[in-house]
Amino acid sequence: MKKALLASLTASLFAVYATYSVADDTPVASAQMVKEYTEMCVNWAKDDDVMNEDLYAYVLNCVNDELESEGYQKVTSVKI
Repeated sequence: MKKALLASLTASLFAVYATYSVADDTPVASAQMVKEYTEMCVNWAKDDDVMNEDLYAYVLNCVNDELESEGYQKVTSVKI
């Protein structure tokens, strides 16, 4: 019983590790690409009448959505 539990636990941990290893293989976007997406998202925020206090969160989410849709890693911050 202990061997079956240990094998199950090991298999589960390996599956989680494999999942995160694959996620790290996505390319990092260039600074220029992030800058272009940031500018685009700021313009969209203006069109959507986003309030100043909500602008940063809106733009960061927007940039990450665009990067993810293109197969790039998300960023943790943007410069507005």
